[in-house]
Amino acid sequence: MLQLIKETNFDFIGRRKIGFIVSIVTLVIGLGSIAVRGGLKLGVEFTGGVQLDVSIAGTTAADIAAVRAAVGNAGYDNRNIQRVEAANRTSFLIHLPTTEAAGSAGDTGRTVAATSADAILAALRQSFPDKTVSLLSLESIGPKVGGELRMAALQAILLSILLILVYIAWRFELLFGVATVVALLHDLLLTLGLFSLFNKEVSLSIVAAFLTLAGYSVNDTIVIFDRIREELKLKQRRESVERIFNTAINKTLSRTLLTSVTTMLVLVSLLGYGGDVIHDFAWVLAIGIIVGTYSSVFVASPLVIEWYHRTSKAESSRSGS
Repeated sequence: MLQLIKETNFDFIGRRKIGFIVSIVTLVIGLGSIAVRGGLKLGVEFTGGVQLDVSIAGTTAADIAAVRAAVGNAGYDNRNIQRVEAANRTSFLIHLPTTEAAGSAGDTGRTVAATSADAILAALRQSFPDKTVSLLSLESIGPKVGGELRMAALQAILLSILLILVYIAWRFELLFGVATVVALLHDLLLTLGLFSLFNKEVSLSIVAAFLTLAGYSVNDTIVIFDRIREELKLKQRRESVERIFNTAINKTLSRTLLTSVTTMLVLVSLLGYGGDVIHDFAWVLAIGIIVGTYSSVFVASPLVIEWYHRTSKAESSRSGS
């Protein structure tokens, strides 16, 4: 079997408190960023608004600054602009939230979208007088639809977590299922915190990335838990629980790192050459794989150990009394 590293003998469980401290600090920083910013930066799919796909012939990546300036001069939010490279064209996706795309009280959604598009196109043509500026597509999403999509995304994530808990509890035992879900929530919240720190926008593709990350993180944890269960049966508690857990983690470490490294090679390629459309999707998965590999070793397994210690102390207290 291919091995990235030889068999190790690291004391992961003995250093679990360091892992807990690192997790708590990073979670506080990330969640603090979300609180300071007043929540996550949601895409137009969730907030409602207008999305323009504008083609500007002969532009380069450096021209996005001029595009932002033109949109800002037209009186619109210029933070949610992406440069999209396709096989035969280059365009800019301009997202305007509902408040930015608002018109008069009598305007319909289509009228508001058209008014916003006309104003932005005029500003872009003024900024690029020697280039051809054309509107490729115009999409308008109402606040009600955005709210429904936001609720559907939340339900999808919560349902996946519930099903994971049920499966792990059936496959192993309830304690392992709870530890897996806690580690999964740790991964999702930590990655969301980093997403907020870098002021990135949460879109439907990002929700898909988080669901993919959930599956990857759980798979890594299951491999370690399966080895722990085999070691517990094999040694029948003739050794300490800490030693059994350390042995299981060290035996699966090479497989864990090999899977993570090979996946990261693909994601690094996507980050470098995948273009702006898939960049944030690959970014979430890359960060999530690092966090998920860490949590499988330093969060999920140590949580089970802490529970074993607490139940052992409680049993000792009852037997003593």
